[in-house]
Amino acid sequence: MTFSGRSTRSKMTAMVILATTFLGFPAFAQQNVASRPEDLIKPVTQCREVQNDAARLACFDAAVAALAAAGEVAIVSRRDVEQNQRRLFGFNVSALNPFEGTNGENNLQSISATMTSARDLGRGEWLITLDDGSVWRKTDSADVQFSARRQYPVTVRRASLGSYMMKVGDAPPFRVKRE
Repeated sequence: MTFSGRSTRSKMTAMVILATTFLGFPAFAQQNVASRPEDLIKPVTQCREVQNDAARLACFDAAVAALAAAGEVAIVSRRDVEQNQRRLFGFNVSALNPFEGTNGENNLQSISATMTSARDLGRGEWLITLDDGSVWRKTDSADVQFSARRQYPVTVRRASLGSYMMKVGDAPPFRVKRE
């Protein structure tokens, strides 16, 4: 690109315009990329309702362009989300967990399993392993009222302030944390 015949001031003005145009474009494109995954998928599904073939194709083209501009996009089935919520239940990974809803919505509130083993650690502490492989440590001073040699149905539920309560068989619940 040459600027022959133009003054230095004109050259500088042209360069500033070009720079702001090309440097500003990525910022503009990023602002128009949806911040939530559902904002990327919803337009695709809405295009199906367009009756005119040419308009529907244009709608799909625009929706796919938005998906492409978003970079890598992964689609996860509800079943996979539920399995991952169960696998992560009890761990404090909410900031890292893409499968946990905001403000507690759609979050798993409890799990049911079978106790496969329980180990008395002394001083009222117990390690309890469930059939899903999760290991829980009893954290309160309540006496346990179950036999470590039997398998019991277990329910672990969210309690207040980020804690968890475990109910083993018909025994009273006690506080636990995930190991």
